[in-house]
Formats: sequence, C-alpha cells, structure tokens
Amino acid sequence: MRAPDGITLSGVGKTFRGRGKVVEALRDVTLHCPAGSFTAIIGPSGCGKSTVMRIALGLEGADAGEVMIAGAAPQAAARAGVTGVAFQDAALLPWRTVRHNVEVPLEVLGRPLRDSRDRVQAMIDLVGLKGYENSLPGELSGGMRQRVAIARALVTHPQVLFMDEPFGALDQILRRQMNVELQRIWAETGSTAFLVTHGIDEAVFLADRVVVMHADPGRIVEVIDVPFARPRDPSLFSDPDFHALCDRIAEVLHGG
Repeated sequence: MRAPDGITLSGVGKTFRGRGKVVEALRDVTLHCPAGSFTAIIGPSGCGKSTVMRIALGLEGADAGEVMIAGAAPQAAARAGVTGVAFQDAALLPWRTVRHNVEVPLEVLGRPLRDSRDRVQAMIDLVGLKGYENSLPGELSGGMRQRVAIARALVTHPQVLFMDEPFGALDQILRRQMNVELQRIWAETGSTAFLVTHGIDEAVFLADRVVVMHADPGRIVEVIDVPFARPRDPSLFSDPDFHALCDRIAEVLHGG
C-alpha cells in the first residue's frame, strides 16, 4: 500500500532523560496533514510543538511511532530536498548576499548552482526581494531577512515547508503583513505547510486547521477546522467570526 503524501505522524512518542530526570515530551501524537494543506500547531511553551517539528525534519528521533514525509522517512526526505524549513531566527550568513544565502541549501544538497540560477531568482522574486539580490543581511530589515529565510527554505522546491515561529521576533503590524505575504507564497508554491506558532490569530489566518496541544506530556487535544475562504484578506483580522474562532481555540488551549 502506498504511503500517503503530506505529513503523517502515527503514535509518535518522545522521552528525554538527563540529570536524573525523565521528561515525557510527546505521547501518542497522531496527525495527518494532506498534501497541499496548511496546518498550524499551537500550545503552551514546553508542550512539544517544536519537538514534533524536529522529529518530522529528522533532527530528532522518535522513541515510539512512525513519521512519514511525502511517503518517505524524515531523514530520507531531507536528503532528497523534499523538506524546507524556516526558523524564528533567520540565521543568514552575514558575509553572503541575499542571492548567496538563498543558494545555501542547493550547495548542501550538492546541486549545481549554474543549473539553479533561474530557480534562485524566482524565489527571490516570489518573496518580494527583487532588486536586493546583492544586499548583505546587515543592510536588510527584520522582515526582509525573514523573507530571505523563506526563499532559502523554498529554493529546493520542497513538497513540505516547516516553519517554527518564523515571525515571532517581528512587531504586530509587520507580523500581520508577513502573514498575508506567506499566504500568497504558500498558495503559489502548492507546498504542504506546517507552522509552529504561539499566535492564535496567526494560526487562524493562515491555516486550514489548527492543532492544539497540551503539555505534561505533550499531546494533541483537539484539531479545529478553519472555515474561512481563501484568499484571506487582512480585513479578516477584524471579523467577529474570526475573533469567535480565536476565542474558542483559546478556551481549548487553556483547558476550558
């Protein structure tokens, strides 16, 4: 039987041991994110959100269960360039230009840069940085640096895009602008998106569904569908139905 595309976590468990302590970080995390969908995962600090993502990326091993990314094991998917990732810290190389920062994943995967010039330029254009190809990170604003990080995550044409608080360091106004831009970028690429966030409004604006986790141990307590049509306009942030859904998620998040 062919494994489903997208992201599939089946009974995933993870325990950390050290200094005489045993911490059950994840228990029986089961979730399927269909290909092309946008899933946001939200929960309190320490509930295992980032651990789920790290396991899906192959950066951590699960102690129980199975993870499949576009039909492959996480590490195999990463080696094939199936996954892309953007973190809260853009982590750009300060001595490299925008173009050369975007090229980094291609270099890591051993892909000839001369065959990827059009792809690199297309990603720079996609994130709205045309004209900044030769700029250094120190010459860019925080929002622009995050755009570079997203372009870098997309340059391998990944089927699955993981994001861990990519706009967490930005102010509220810029963060909402970046939410609108990310929606556009995701729609144009057709990738499966998986967003870890602390922002309920960000999760509701961007996602097809919001996965709520609780801690001790980290586990999924509810998956809530987001009913709003796409594309979503910034005016949605002021919609009473939007706020009602945010309130419902907050109740679940806080155990209400």
